[in-house]
Amino acid sequence: MNNKNRFIIFSTVIIVLIIVSFSSLIVTANIRVSDSIVRENNENNKIQSSSEKFNQIIENKKIKVLIDPGHNAATKGALGYLGYEYYVNLRVARELAKILSEDDRFEYFMSRDGAYYSRPIKEYMTNNYEELLGIYNTKVKGEERVGNLTRYQTLELYAIRHYAIDNNFDLLLSIHFDYMPYISRRNKTSGFHVIVSPYNREFPASMQVAYKLSERMQEKYKISPIIGHDRILPNSVWKFYDREELINNAISLRGLILIGDAFENAYNKQEIKKDVPSVLIESAFIHELQFGSIKAIKELANQMYKALVDVYTTK
Repeated sequence: MNNKNRFIIFSTVIIVLIIVSFSSLIVTANIRVSDSIVRENNENNKIQSSSEKFNQIIENKKIKVLIDPGHNAATKGALGYLGYEYYVNLRVARELAKILSEDDRFEYFMSRDGAYYSRPIKEYMTNNYEELLGIYNTKVKGEERVGNLTRYQTLELYAIRHYAIDNNFDLLLSIHFDYMPYISRRNKTSGFHVIVSPYNREFPASMQVAYKLSERMQEKYKISPIIGHDRILPNSVWKFYDREELINNAISLRGLILIGDAFENAYNKQEIKKDVPSVLIESAFIHELQFGSIKAIKELANQMYKALVDVYTTK
């Protein structure tokens, strides 16, 4: 083979090698770019997925309301033209529960859906009996337990309250009807009011709910003419609230077992414990005949629902 042919073959081999090497570089670069794009897309998908999950968690965060139809078949409550209070309270509570069940922003639990308290409440009382009994046995200077509740019935009410606390409810709403003992005054006595306890550690949040309840109830109902505050209350309360202004807004401050009282406050004095915003509403008087109709009961429950929407949801 002459030199000329050797040169041509050598040159051809070099050119082929250069072309192959260049092609490999292009392919490698493309693969790297493709891998980079895939990784970037995967990362973006991860971020988007996390964001979607977070938004889903926020969207799925429901407002938990414990609805307590005041009293039960043992304690009964007041008796009037509408019947025993414990049954009328249950009628309102059931209507409110129906409305909340149709709103995905809320979930609810009823302390009872019949004559007596539900199994979870009874089980909670059994499992936490010693603590509840400790609260019951606490002594407070200048305070005495009033009313005709037995020890067992008192512990039931503490159990409802602490069940709501320990299960992270956003609100404990206890529904009641008021009572006018003087028959001669019943025709001139009607209306509602809301009770809040200053012993509740979520007192400001409870007050917020109380004001909204009052606003919504006033759209359709009168304010009760017989509202008062407990004689003994923490002095600090009156640094921020005016007695008459509260009454004019249908709000009463009282220490009650179900929403927080002085005995529980003294029992927990050395312990920082979480609490649940709590209100008790005296929806009307048990002698107000108009609340015997289903329509009136539904309307009453709907006003309560509107107040909850005002407090807990954004428009």
